[in-house]
Amino acid sequence: MSSSSLATTKSLLAAVSDLQITLCPKGVITHVESDSDLLELLPLSILTGLSWLELIQEADIDLTRNTIKAARSNPGAPSRIDVVLCPEGQVEMIPLSCWVCADAETDATYLICMDLRSETSLKQQLVNAQRTLEQDYWNNRRLEARYRRMMEMMSEGFLVIDDLSGRVLEANSTAPSDAVGEDALVGRVFPVGLENSGSRAVTELQRESRSVTGMVTGEVTTSAGDILAIGVVCLRQGNETRLLVCIAPVSSNAAEIGMSNDAFDHSPDGILVTNETGVVITANAAYLNLAGIHEESQAAGRRADRWLGRSNVDLNVMLGNVGTDSPLQLFSTVLRTETGMLIDVELSAVQAPVNDQIVILMFIRDISRRIDNRQTTDVHLPRSIEQITGRVGRVPLKQLVRESTDVIEALCVEAALKLTKDNRAAAAELLGLSRQSLYTKLKRFDIGDSEDEVA
Repeated sequence: MSSSSLATTKSLLAAVSDLQITLCPKGVITHVESDSDLLELLPLSILTGLSWLELIQEADIDLTRNTIKAARSNPGAPSRIDVVLCPEGQVEMIPLSCWVCADAETDATYLICMDLRSETSLKQQLVNAQRTLEQDYWNNRRLEARYRRMMEMMSEGFLVIDDLSGRVLEANSTAPSDAVGEDALVGRVFPVGLENSGSRAVTELQRESRSVTGMVTGEVTTSAGDILAIGVVCLRQGNETRLLVCIAPVSSNAAEIGMSNDAFDHSPDGILVTNETGVVITANAAYLNLAGIHEESQAAGRRADRWLGRSNVDLNVMLGNVGTDSPLQLFSTVLRTETGMLIDVELSAVQAPVNDQIVILMFIRDISRRIDNRQTTDVHLPRSIEQITGRVGRVPLKQLVRESTDVIEALCVEAALKLTKDNRAAAAELLGLSRQSLYTKLKRFDIGDSEDEVA
């Protein structure tokens, strides 16, 4: 090869490569050329005289050694290898793609290297973007799962409607039964199964919902004669508009359980109607006022232990002790209002079949201002074990145990005084107490003359 051809080849290699390295037969770097910024990270003073294998990360040493050995055994045949340089004292690692070729005449090995930092950075950005997309995907999947689970938990029918086409996009499992037995609502144009007047009313609700931010509600009549309560909310998402429709039958009232509306609504005591599992069917105005509930719909469909009892144990005890032939009478418990206040109440309940359904009627009376004729307005301990057991469910067990101990202790002191005919010195000796301890207990339990007279 002429000198001009050799110069041309070197110029082409310098143009296409980022780093050119020449190795002696022992693998030591003898010459370095570069027109890139690699020399800022790999100065000539550091590279020249070093072994090429000392610059490579440990994981690539064996592969690099084998590649150089293969190139020397077959001079003129290039071999390609990717390595990562990690020179001593440098924090940044440098990925390189190298072509290795040995020269039989000079017994030198030439490395033509391409800087892969920009490509590695791009790959890392792609990996980060992919991870972000996957994270967003799984977050959306979890959000969708919670959304669908909440839809299925709703006791009312729930529809998502495309406002442009009027077709149902999504519907929960309760919606078909509410929408007059339509088995497949998804894909159909809403409203379906309604009279002409009902369809017009729903269309008017949809039109009104587009101009307000809250929910618009109304009642419509189905072709089967049933009355449905419908609420519509308009939700705009970018260029799309969705209508969220809630459907519930207007059936949770006193007439369906065979009670007079006047007697039910104007009863001075709270009346709560539940099914066998304690889920509220309906409630009268007195109960709603007592519990601080604004509307009956806020109570219907929820378990009664949201308000009744200190825990769900009370409701389970009530349900377990009420039957058709064995009503529950004067059960003492508490009612938790919506504001968190506890009210002492007295509850009676009876079980009755209504329209092929077993319902439980609970009659609830506020007794928080009632004064027991066995007690005074002063604070005294319960006077018997019966009074203590009667407070189960309203007072924590630890307090009941402490009160039981005090009651027994007070009864023993009274018995000792009775046996000794109010001779306190003898009573103290009978109880194994000092006279001062006896006087302290007399004052504590308010027994007889509480003056601390020391004989």
